[in-house]
Amino acid sequence: MNKHAPDDVSIKKVYLELTQRCNLNCISCFRQNWDFPQTQMSEEVFHRCLEGLKATPTLEEIVLGGIGEPTLHPKFIEWANLLPDVKLTVTSNAYAWSDDMIDLMARRFHRVVVSVDGLEAEFKLIRNFELGILEKNIKRLIDARKVHNRYEPFLIAQIVISEYNVEDVSMLIKRLAKMGFMKIILSNLLPQNEADKDKILYTLYDNPRMKDYRQQWLNIAMSHQIQLKFPNIQLKTERRCNFVYDGTMTINSDGNIAPCYRFAHPSIEYVFGRRKQVYAFTYGNVKEQNIEDIWNSRLYTDLRLQNLRNRFPSCPDCDLIDACDYVNDSLCDCNGQNPSCADCLWTRDFVQCI
Repeated sequence: MNKHAPDDVSIKKVYLELTQRCNLNCISCFRQNWDFPQTQMSEEVFHRCLEGLKATPTLEEIVLGGIGEPTLHPKFIEWANLLPDVKLTVTSNAYAWSDDMIDLMARRFHRVVVSVDGLEAEFKLIRNFELGILEKNIKRLIDARKVHNRYEPFLIAQIVISEYNVEDVSMLIKRLAKMGFMKIILSNLLPQNEADKDKILYTLYDNPRMKDYRQQWLNIAMSHQIQLKFPNIQLKTERRCNFVYDGTMTINSDGNIAPCYRFAHPSIEYVFGRRKQVYAFTYGNVKEQNIEDIWNSRLYTDLRLQNLRNRFPSCPDCDLIDACDYVNDSLCDCNGQNPSCADCLWTRDFVQCI
């Protein structure tokens, strides 16, 4: 038991998914395994969310993100202007920003997080558009920020590292610093298909190759005065669910409330080569209940307390994993807890979110 864990946490951060649709089709995206319609948030759902967010006094930040591209929603600008006066963050591919979108970001947002997964060749392979387009849009945003006489929004780049792009990272850090990014978040690939299961860079045991890369990349980042947040590269004992510790909830485009990105939608994961079916797990819908009541429901509270105290199994290093059926999906762990967080790569800090 973690004796220093709080009894519970309040709602501080909300991930608000405006749409599941995207203008790209990236090879590592969770949407690759979807075979159901991709929805976008309705007026009814948004205004129920807005009502709940305004009634949450502990709220500190709203992140417009999720599986889709938030700027693709036709109401993106209108709705962003209606949100409560808290820190606003948007995660985006920076592919198709209009002048009005850029003005909104420069005027209102605290952070803009952009996915950049490689230099020209690998970026085109993974994202299927030119890195130069992203570079021009970042410059437009920096110019707009100057017009509004603001240092914000802080520009953060997120890189999913894998065998696809590991050789690009050193030069990419230098390139991103030159573009004007202030921070880089490195996150590991969570394979969505069998072809990618051998593309991961993290290991169960000692990882001398990535330790060398880490030192190299940290030195480059320091010399170029850009922050670098590094994920774990080998399995460690410590487990920490940042979604829980940070007081986070996720509201998907249908209004369903999940505890994290992982349980907001069904997906397939390959965890150290093992195929795992992850099922969506939600605690209520904003059309039927208010946000605070859903947060304080017994089942949702139980999940937070379970994670705050690390009262759940650890699958990756379990001696019985080769003979266990619980690892095949996320429905239940071997302690009978539902859903199962025992195989989650976020809690082991292999996968990182903002």
